[in-house]
Amino acid sequence: MTMQQTWRRLALGLGTCALVALAAGAQAADAPKKGGTLRYGTVSEVVSLDPHVYGGSAWKVLIEALYSPLAGYDKTGAVVPRLAERWEQPDARSIIFHLRPDVKFQDGTPVTADDVKFSLERILDPATGASLRSNLMGATVSVIDAATVKVEKPSADATLLGVLALPEAAIVSRKWVEGGANLKLAANGTGPFLLKNYEPAVRASLARNPSYFIAGQPYLDGVDFRMIKSDDARVNALRSQSLDMIDFVPWKDIDVLRRNAGMKIDMAGGAFMSVWFNTSKKPFDDARVRRAVSYAIDREAVSKAAFFGHGQPIYGAPTPEDSPYYNKALDGTYKRDVKQARALLAEAGYANGIDASMVVFQGLGIYTTMAQVVQANLKEAGINLKLEPVEWATLVERKNRGDYESMIYGVSVKLPDPDAYAYYLGGDSSYWAKPIGYRDPELEKLLADGRALTDPKARQPIYAQVEKRILDTTPWAFVNWREQAQGYLRKVQGYTQLGGALSESSPGISLPTMWLN
Repeated sequence: MTMQQTWRRLALGLGTCALVALAAGAQAADAPKKGGTLRYGTVSEVVSLDPHVYGGSAWKVLIEALYSPLAGYDKTGAVVPRLAERWEQPDARSIIFHLRPDVKFQDGTPVTADDVKFSLERILDPATGASLRSNLMGATVSVIDAATVKVEKPSADATLLGVLALPEAAIVSRKWVEGGANLKLAANGTGPFLLKNYEPAVRASLARNPSYFIAGQPYLDGVDFRMIKSDDARVNALRSQSLDMIDFVPWKDIDVLRRNAGMKIDMAGGAFMSVWFNTSKKPFDDARVRRAVSYAIDREAVSKAAFFGHGQPIYGAPTPEDSPYYNKALDGTYKRDVKQARALLAEAGYANGIDASMVVFQGLGIYTTMAQVVQANLKEAGINLKLEPVEWATLVERKNRGDYESMIYGVSVKLPDPDAYAYYLGGDSSYWAKPIGYRDPELEKLLADGRALTDPKARQPIYAQVEKRILDTTPWAFVNWREQAQGYLRKVQGYTQLGGALSESSPGISLPTMWLN
């Protein structure tokens, strides 16, 4: 196995248990049954179906079910064809995609290269607020013929194909969008399922797409998404079998549910929790204050209290120890040091203490428990933190407006590549940075330098500098890894829980080949 193959496997978190699960899933899928509707309970409320504007884990599952990008990821983490049946990369900065013939959108109109150009240019349009705009910045899209399109960057970009394989790079119908469609409330995609009904923040009903371009898929007749923000209500619905599957199994319930013979709990790592700062507002516009917070947090206490042993502190940057991009010298950067935290606050002019606020999602126990631990930790350092509990939709709205001083947020890396930092921190057009106008020219240059190289050994020192810069400026305070669990009844077959960069996408990748026994 080459270093690149090993890194891909490690980046995806595919340890022994996950590989066993892959094998088991393959065996179970040998004789799938068609039919039935999967009843899926999710904690996060989906308030928009726009496929280009990230809206949370449940949103991502829905988008993967309804839309298709040019390429996608499979259960091994490999990039595989989706709307494009093949492609070639004539050089390190361009890709030529050849579309599948006879693929149609839900409304029956054919998918053409013009739709691809329109979709990718919509992502690049600042007015869209697209999550991948910063990753695709500078790209040009040229239509060669009705079934062929070229995507080109100004300079070499080792991440281009991986970015275009993300669900957020979905292809939409130009005719439909320009005809006045509301992408937040309706869908017209090419995915394995069609949208039947959608009630924002409450429910979404999907039906099999009879024209899906992968023969024989999906196996399910439909999927019924129910948005249930209460941890206990979601677990009780699974226990009573009124749901077939739930996401974000509460960490307090994982070990108990594992002992239930009628259900299965699948877990994988890759997601992590952080404190996000609004670097444009006082008091967190000062890097010394942000660093003080990072020193004050007791990560071990957070891991124990919120994750019941299914989490691990992050004292440096969120790169796994077994990754070739892991930098041991940075591990331990922010081990708890209240004295240092107080010194930094004093240096920043807050020797007498500081008042600040933190927005917290109240629907998931890990958020509220973590917030309470962080609040107590910061008080010891002289920071009086006021917690603002909100619903998920409100949290996303306030994040998108930059209406917060700090907030707790859990994410995963978005790519099985160290350039994943660019998705969040790569300039004022990136997902987190855009609403608060965050810019760090030094970090942006390092990220650009890393993207321009394809040799992992040549990239390693650059991404060590990237992580050093992030830790020095602390736009985020990385707190801990979290193992993530999906729970489902034994009758649900064909599911694979992935880790790392694809942890959020596990249900979406699995849905076309899931079935009910």
